[in-house]
Amino acid sequence: MRVFFLIWILLSVGFAREINVAAAANLSHVLGEIQKEFLSTHPQDKINISYSSSGKAYIQIMQGAPIDIFLSADEEFPHRLYMEGKVPDKEEVYAQGVLVLWSADPKIKITSLKNLTDKKIFHIAIPNPKLAPYGRAAKQSLEKSELMSIVSSKLVNATSISQAHQFVATRSAEVGFGAFSLIDKYNKNVSYILVDKTLYAPINQALVLTNYGKNNPLAIEFKDFILSAGVKKIFKKYGYGFDE
Repeated sequence: MRVFFLIWILLSVGFAREINVAAAANLSHVLGEIQKEFLSTHPQDKINISYSSSGKAYIQIMQGAPIDIFLSADEEFPHRLYMEGKVPDKEEVYAQGVLVLWSADPKIKITSLKNLTDKKIFHIAIPNPKLAPYGRAAKQSLEKSELMSIVSSKLVNATSISQAHQFVATRSAEVGFGAFSLIDKYNKNVSYILVDKTLYAPINQALVLTNYGKNNPLAIEFKDFILSAGVKKIFKKYGYGFDE
């Protein structure tokens, strides 16, 4: 009986599969639920997810990091990887991000972008536009609304959208730009607005299998799962949009 049990364990370990996923930081809430849902029917498998700015993940893949799937916050970084031969197929859009301006300070109520000119606001957190697509969208919004020249001295660059949210949550910055998917809508101290979508280019978030993961069945299955109709409902629950 003991020998049979040991054989069963060895066989189970042998069939276990594992993949590494690099994901944009705005996905840190939604992707956890998607991962849990997928693994409920793949209990023997393991999915390792690391979150960072899309630009940082792009650099890691360019340098040969063992990443199977890349979920970016835009189309540009995955497309660059395709053009540079680092991924086998073109990028596929899985959701559309929504930009917010928000504050965790109960003394500050966000009603419009014009609030940024308020004398009570000294620091505005913004994800680094060179690395983070949401930061790029925030910069576009400030420029198009003709506020950049007025508030540029208040901007505090964060390495990723998660760090920008951390600056606001800890009140290191009175306000900040972020992702709707990361906002705690039940926190009474939080106020926010959805930034007018006409002020920035659509945040079409795309994914790709890498050359490292293109022949990994688990990577292919997880990618297809993320793009499925059922998962679209999960993205919508967390505030993502879709062109329909």
